[in-house]
This record gives sequence, structure tokens and C-alpha cells, in this order.
Amino acid sequence: MNSLFYFLDTCPNNIKSKFENVNFNTFDKILKQNEICNFVYIIKKGKVKVYSITPTGVIYLERTHCESGLFGELEIFSDMPVLDYVEALEPCEAIKISKKSFFEWIKADSDFSLYVHIQLSKKMYHASINTKTNATYSLKYRVLFFLWNFFNDHNLDRVSKDILVEGVGSNIRSVNRIIKELTNENLLEYDKGFVKVKDKNKLVDIILSSNHNSLLDKSGGQP
Repeated sequence: MNSLFYFLDTCPNNIKSKFENVNFNTFDKILKQNEICNFVYIIKKGKVKVYSITPTGVIYLERTHCESGLFGELEIFSDMPVLDYVEALEPCEAIKISKKSFFEWIKADSDFSLYVHIQLSKKMYHASINTKTNATYSLKYRVLFFLWNFFNDHNLDRVSKDILVEGVGSNIRSVNRIIKELTNENLLEYDKGFVKVKDKNKLVDIILSSNHNSLLDKSGGQP
């Protein structure tokens, strides 16, 4: 299927002319949990994180979006308040699209409409996998599962401990304990606030030998 930037290039000019180019600084909150959302955003450059805050103050990271990431469409389609915070992890350039223009675009381009619905379905599917993981598995496994998903999705070899803590929806003391345990097992390295997988083959073996295997095979290992 064509990329999101392809659909931007081929978007009818009478619709595209209404789009707005916007910039965000690191830590800017683009969407806020429980507020009304009237716009869809496409990331041109940069990275954002999508997360929720529980009534007890625990931060739970849902996903991260990089270049060509699309967000706000769930709230636009459902006409419901914003489900999660969206916060810039670094300076970002984005395209801001009103609800009216977004619907006009979908109606004008059936291929783009299909693209949006496929991407949204994938988000919901993987959110369900993550929810099941956090409800069913031990913290140690959840840490490993998050690292495997994160590195697969972003083609990186390390992640900050803060992101890891949010990704498993736990507290820093418990995650520190797991990091120390996995470091002693020679699976991870920890240095100056960043976690790196030392033995990727062992990590893959642990993940694929779990009861999660059938879901991961179908999901392609993407978060």
C-alpha cells in the first residue's frame, strides 16, 4: 500500500490548501487527555509519544509516532474526547487538518480512506495485545516484550529508562530491579539512563517461546 506521504502529495488541492503546517517544541502536549479533539495531525519530522495517566498517577505509554505518524483520527471518527496525551519527544514539524477537511479527504480518495482504516485497525489490535500482556504477564516478561516491540518498531538498539517505565506502566523501583536482574543474566546493558539489549537472539527466543507466540506471529512483532 502507498505511504501516507504519497497520499499527501496526491490530495486534491482544494482540500490540501486548508491544511496548516505547525511546529512543536520538546515536551509540548499536542493533544490532552479528556479534551475535545477537532484536528488530525500528521508528523512530517520528529517523534511524539502517546500515553495515558491513571487516576493514581501512573503513566502508561501506548505507543510512539515518528515521521508519517497519524493521530487524532480515533477521536475524530468516534466523536469522543481525547483518549491519550500526545507529547513531543523532540522538536516536531506536523500538518494540522481540521475534522471537516479530513472527512472531505477521505470521501475524495477511497484508497486514502482504506489506508487510514487499516492503520487504525492495527493500532487497536496492538493496543489489545499490550493490554493483555500487562494484565497477564510478569513485570520481567513485560519489560522484555516492550523492548522487543520498541526496537522492532524503531530500528533502535537502546531506549531510555523513563520510556521503559512508562511502556510497562510500572514504577521506577520495580523496573530498576528487573533491569538489574536482566543485566546479571547478561541479557541487557544499562548505562547512564539507557537500556540496551546485549543478546538479541536470547531476547527473541524468550518472546517467541511464550504463550504470546501466536499473537506475535500474526502481528509481525509490531507494537
